[in-house]
Parts: sequence; structure tokens; C-alpha cells
Amino acid sequence: MKREKTKHKGIYRVGDAYYITYYVGSKKYEKAVGPRLSIALKEKMEREHKAKRGNYEAVERQEKTTFDELVNLYKRDGDGKKYILIFIPVYLKNFGGYKLSQITRKDLFKFRDTLKTTPKQRGGKEVTDSNVNRIMAGLRRLFNFAVSREYMEENPFPKTSKSGLFYPEQKGLRNFFTEEQMEKIVEASPEWLRLLILTAYYTGLRESELLGLRWEQVDIKDGVIYLPSTKTLKDPTGRGQKVVMQRELT
Repeated sequence: MKREKTKHKGIYRVGDAYYITYYVGSKKYEKAVGPRLSIALKEKMEREHKAKRGNYEAVERQEKTTFDELVNLYKRDGDGKKYILIFIPVYLKNFGGYKLSQITRKDLFKFRDTLKTTPKQRGGKEVTDSNVNRIMAGLRRLFNFAVSREYMEENPFPKTSKSGLFYPEQKGLRNFFTEEQMEKIVEASPEWLRLLILTAYYTGLRESELLGLRWEQVDIKDGVIYLPSTKTLKDPTGRGQKVVMQRELT
């Protein structure tokens, strides 16, 4: 009977039966599998490399599994990240009913643009780039979960940060209080809070550092505050980081 090639390398058909060819070392083998191409694909992958079995199962699962089912699986067995769970309604609105195999990179760009052009429910303000990126990051992690559970062959998100899928964000100082604004804040604050506000303003201490500050860490004479050593800041003297106080605090 005539031997007919298929689009898959190493798989051909003779009559109603599919055959596979594979190598063990340098030796070539041939085997009749059956009347279904999917079985032939699976058999070939299993025989060429044991690790590819999981890959085939992932391909098969993503053809059958819907995005809704993935969400339910994550709710049940995932790591429960809040920044994923809070955006699940948004994900379902856009990808609900999709098979995992149907979601492409083009769909991700379209989803990002939809997020950007949809006003916030409260106040109708524009969604910021950073918020869009946060929603997209949650979706990417959800797909990583699908890959880890072998429900997707690979994550549709691009592996490079230069793909343009995420909006560039400004880094560093974005906003600050003017001297006039600080005067109004201090005047409107109760007396017990004013010292905390001024100390934070003139030193740049974090909230946790400010609330944990003790008098033994403050050297009024030299105008220095000593912050204890942390995991990221090691000081063999035990005195920690030095923060110089401005005249207004001394």
C-alpha cells in the first residue's frame, strides 16, 4: 500500500493506520500505532524522549480546558495571590469561555489596550499605566500556574521585557510636599502627631523606622539618628545606619 506523509516529521500513514519512526541512539525504529493521529503523536513523543510526555499532555489539556476552568483550579490549588484574585472578574470578562489554546499574544495586547481605555468604575478616571501593568502581571502569573500544572504548553506572554506588552513606568520620586503644603499639614494635625510628621519630613524615615524609633537611637548632641542593622544593612558596630538630623529637629 502507498505510504503517505503527514505534516508531522517521522509520522506517516499506510491505509487506515499511522506509523511512527524514532531513534534510540543512532538506530532507527518503526512502529504501527493505530488509526488516530493524536495517538501517533503521543507515542512518538514518549519514545523519543520521556520528558516530552508531559509536553504532549499539556497540548492536549489546553485544547480542552477553558479559561474559566483554569481560574477555578487556581482558586482551589493556587498560591492565592491577592493581586490575581481581585482581578479575576476582569480576566473572566475578557477571556471567559476561551479555550486555553485559543489565547494568543495578540489577545494579550488587545486586553491591555482595553484595560487602558476603560474608565475606572469609581469616578470614571483613566486607568494608570502602573495599574494596567499590575493586572497584566497577575494574568501572566496565572498562565505560569497553568504551565506548571501542565494545562498549557507554554505561557503566551513574551519572555522578553522589550516586547512592549507592559507600559514603561517612571522610577524614583514622583511626588513630594512643598514647604507650604507641609505647613498646612502640620497646622491641621493634633499636637501629638506634629513631631512625628516633622521627623518624617526632615529625615525621610520609613513609617516602620519612625514608629520603632527609641531615644537611645537618637544622639541630639551630634544631630544623628542611628537605625538598627537589618537584613539588607549590616553594621559590625551594631549602631546601624546614620541619619543626620536637620537643624529644625535639633
